[in-house]
Amino acid sequence: MVTEKKEELRITDKEEQLKIIGMHCATCVMSVSKSLKSVSGVKDAEVNLATGSAKVILSGNVRLKELVKAVRKAGYDVATEKFTIKLNVNPEEMPKIERKFENVKGVVDVKSNPGLGIVSVEYNLESTTPEEILKEAGVKGEIINEQRSERSILYKDFYDLLKRLVIGITFTPLTYLFPFFLGILLSIPIQFYSGLRFHKGAYRALKNRTTNMDVLVSLASNILWFSGIFLHSTFYADASLLITFILVGKTLEAYIKAKMSSEIRIEPYKATLKDGRVVNSNELKVGDIVIVRTGERIPADGIIESGEGEVNEAIITGEQKPVLKRKGDNVLAGGILVNGYLEIYVTRNWDRSYIIQVIESVRGAYNARVSIQNLVDKVSSVFVPIVITLSALTFLVWKFVLGYNLYSSLFFSVAVLAAACPCALGLASPMAMLVSVRRALKRGIIIRDGSILEEIRNVNVAVLDKTGTVTEGEYVIVSKKEFINGALDLAAIAESRSIHPIAKAFHKMNMKDGKVEQFEEFPGRGIYARINGNDVIVGSKDFVKSNCDWNVEDEGDILVCINGRAGGIVNIRDKLRDDAKRVINYMKERGIRVIIATGDSSNYADQIGKELGVEVRKGLTPDDKAELVKELRENGNKVMFIGDGINDAIAMREADVGIAVSSGTDLAKSAGKVVINSLDDVIGLFEQAKLGVRKIKENLAWAFGYNTVIIPIAAGLFYPTIYLPPEYAALAMGFSSVIVSLWSLVPI
Repeated sequence: MVTEKKEELRITDKEEQLKIIGMHCATCVMSVSKSLKSVSGVKDAEVNLATGSAKVILSGNVRLKELVKAVRKAGYDVATEKFTIKLNVNPEEMPKIERKFENVKGVVDVKSNPGLGIVSVEYNLESTTPEEILKEAGVKGEIINEQRSERSILYKDFYDLLKRLVIGITFTPLTYLFPFFLGILLSIPIQFYSGLRFHKGAYRALKNRTTNMDVLVSLASNILWFSGIFLHSTFYADASLLITFILVGKTLEAYIKAKMSSEIRIEPYKATLKDGRVVNSNELKVGDIVIVRTGERIPADGIIESGEGEVNEAIITGEQKPVLKRKGDNVLAGGILVNGYLEIYVTRNWDRSYIIQVIESVRGAYNARVSIQNLVDKVSSVFVPIVITLSALTFLVWKFVLGYNLYSSLFFSVAVLAAACPCALGLASPMAMLVSVRRALKRGIIIRDGSILEEIRNVNVAVLDKTGTVTEGEYVIVSKKEFINGALDLAAIAESRSIHPIAKAFHKMNMKDGKVEQFEEFPGRGIYARINGNDVIVGSKDFVKSNCDWNVEDEGDILVCINGRAGGIVNIRDKLRDDAKRVINYMKERGIRVIIATGDSSNYADQIGKELGVEVRKGLTPDDKAELVKELRENGNKVMFIGDGINDAIAMREADVGIAVSSGTDLAKSAGKVVINSLDDVIGLFEQAKLGVRKIKENLAWAFGYNTVIIPIAAGLFYPTIYLPPEYAALAMGFSSVIVSLWSLVPI
């Protein structure tokens, strides 16, 4: 049974099944179990490594979202799916729609974009399906999938409005030209076909005990049309003109939405297989070999098997300069081969390709809410009832206080209904958010959670990982020394199992053959391996010394222990990124305290800190970094963490703003709310955040200002100097939301 309380999803079942991803040992089971039991209201949690599942016993009301969040915070994941649905509702109705979905069992999270009329629902695979969710929520709409793309649905809405507008434009002039009875007949197609979507929307809203823009339009047009019949006046023609003018604004608004949405989409490319067949990229399978010639797009993520050429990856990185790619290099779908010839081994299906992950992430960012939206929602919830009340008061004042006739009283009363625009309030934030996220994407900045545009402006502490973030992550061995003959060869064999940047320095050594019988990696500290019967430990000073009888005075950046005795030392160096100083100075100028947090315990970490003029916390494990972020936040700081989206996942989730410096491989594994290609993009992110939040405030200022000014004019407060007939009030209302959409696009 699902109950609603304070607009939050509450699970009252005694048991919840979850599919856990990422467990591989008994320690993982303990970690997941502990994280679930830490959630208030969880009585017990049984985690099964063999099935990868968790049975959670609940003693009270627990939010499913809290369970999933606890597992993800522990560094694991829960198998969930998402579906997206297009609804034909007004922006101000979205908060109630969200609550309907949230009150359905199995729903983890709901995000909506009022501007596009799109709702994204994340749900638990183990307990429900999209069909069950829609049925239980009592919501009807079109699910967006490969066959029914978001673009086709949005353009369908535009074409539907366009047809209704054409009818309005064709018949409205005739309603004024022909005599009374014929004029009424000619107005029927406009009132009951062109205006039908407003009447249906009003009925749906009232049935659900709410109000929206459709209620105002339907009420205004029906009052005018029926009054025209009973009063034998041309009000029926005014009703036609009112609907037509509103459709002008709504059609333009729908076109802008569809146009902007279509710019954030990727259609499958054509791919030429090695055997000569031409297929769509979504038909490719892992292991296929595709041929790419000069001028063609790379159709899939893969590895170059043969050939070389210059690839423009601007669609992914925002950088126009082509990059030389050779045999063994990774390439990503969407890149253009400027010159050369490539044979590519496909490593990932189309629906899991990097570019599709980017599109899905960006769509999710559209749905973010800024804090000021809570105020807008409160205003929107009472806006229409207030407008209807003002309309009624306007009629009463003109008719019974001022003594005007019924015609004039209805004239001003209906003008109030037609002029008021709740849609502009609902669109102000989503449209600005959509445009900001889209602009950032063009610069190669992938915003996965739009709320960071607001959060990043409050950041006062920035914690940066060193390797691969502040430095290039390309370590080289500058000196080495052996105390046991062959120790460094064994170290190189052991490090061949690791993908850590330091391990890659060992990969460049001429390795001898050796059988790795056992291997274990300790993130941020080092590795252990058993090779040809020898116990090999390689890692930081503290890690190696605590597991080895280190009996020599010589020390290096990396220590090697063989069978419990000092085996050798290695000194390494990494190059500082060209943009590191510029970005760190920029943050310091903004008054942000900068800290470098690194697992490197060598003196080189201190040298980097001194060169950049920042604090350094060294010798930290991934857990230590997360603790540092947590401690900073507990002290009242707003913390941004910039690092590797995989290795620093825990610290990123702990931070207010997590930014991952991408290696361009698998976005799904990255924990960052933002993914950037270079440290320089941090400056661009701050600039885009400033512009985006300003646009939201300007849009809201327009929306509130418009209604504040237009309603008194429509009510006849300044009559006869200034007044607004109902049909022109409707035109002003229609263009109010268009102006919000267009202003969001202006890059100033």
